[in-house]
Amino acid sequence: MFSENIKSKLNQFAVPLAIIIAGILISAAVIYSNGGFSSQKAAPGGEEKQVAVDIKKIDIKNEPYLGAKDAPVALAYWFDFQCPFCQRFDLNTLSALNEQYIKTGKLKVVFKDFQFLGPDSISAGLAAHAVWETSPENYFKWHQVMFEKQDAENGGWGTKKDIIALTKTIPGIDAENVSRLMEEKKTEYQQEMEADKAEAEKFGINGTPGFVIGKQLIVGAQPIGTFAQAIDGELEK
Repeated sequence: MFSENIKSKLNQFAVPLAIIIAGILISAAVIYSNGGFSSQKAAPGGEEKQVAVDIKKIDIKNEPYLGAKDAPVALAYWFDFQCPFCQRFDLNTLSALNEQYIKTGKLKVVFKDFQFLGPDSISAGLAAHAVWETSPENYFKWHQVMFEKQDAENGGWGTKKDIIALTKTIPGIDAENVSRLMEEKKTEYQQEMEADKAEAEKFGINGTPGFVIGKQLIVGAQPIGTFAQAIDGELEK
């Protein structure tokens, strides 16, 4: 009788316990499928909710860009300076695209703000606008040096003081002027950054990096082949 009572009580808990365990396993699977906790809400290369996109509907005026102003193909690139996946794209894929498509006049990359990972992201975004305003010919060099210097996400490097010290090492950029503009035009720059982020979200980009080329949305740090295929497709039109 005693053992039957125990068995009865265990049976009472068996179904709820199974439900709890199933819930934990499902949650773990969701986190894993989304690449864990990263600056991309979907996995790098994962699927976002698809919405209609068109590069012609994206505001690319007065934005930092790399390449010929009248290049036949434009790629809009939303990024965060603290994002490790953006770092991967910038230092590997973008460098390769620069040699293959940008320097040959086929592609223009437009840099769009999605600075959302904390105060250091905002400071970097403000500095980027100031560098573009004061020394556009050196912007890309500065942009890549920032990613080369990047440590772990919110790892401690990236305050305004850090950024200005790094900017001083790049010939052709007046770091003191950059520092001044970061304060004097802070409100204007922040409004531009917020507009970029809102625009990204309208097109279904909810993390970094995110891209639009032609009428195609690309999410995450995809391999160069993904971008090459999209660029070649646009060049053939």
